[in-house]
Amino acid sequence: MARTDPYWDAYINRPPADLANSVVEIIRGAPDGNVFPTLGELHTPEITARHVKEMARYLGADLVGITVAHPEDAAHASDVPLPFAVVCAVRAAHDPRTSPGIGGQVPVQNGLFVTFVLSAWIRELGFRATRTEKLRGEPLAARAGLPLGARVHVTDVILTDLPLLPDR
Repeated sequence: MARTDPYWDAYINRPPADLANSVVEIIRGAPDGNVFPTLGELHTPEITARHVKEMARYLGADLVGITVAHPEDAAHASDVPLPFAVVCAVRAAHDPRTSPGIGGQVPVQNGLFVTFVLSAWIRELGFRATRTEKLRGEPLAARAGLPLGARVHVTDVILTDLPLLPDR
């Protein structure tokens, strides 16, 4: 049925006429919040990493991995100002790279929600955290040991100085 429905095709494949009306652009344009001035009490980096992953899954991530961010992961070394990368992935019924319509962008929206709230939570703990599109998430996800496939969308990467134990 969906293959012959022109409205479904437009929903999946036609990008919004004005990107300013897109939730993706609104969230990506939102500035990072302030870092809480008092550091929160943390457990070991291993336990803290587990808490970060649990929070990401609670927010809607299907896969979460942590790795060390290297300057060679970006076009410019200054794009990697913080040592750890938290990489999340969500299920994707349609590949956002080939389905630019609102329906095709659902995993992008879901991933942005996860990374926006997760980075805000890390800042509330008193550590720096920023979402970035400047790093390619797929190589970092592979380095963190996440299984990637056709039905998986890797979100923007969160860079942080929160002491975490990398997966690899």
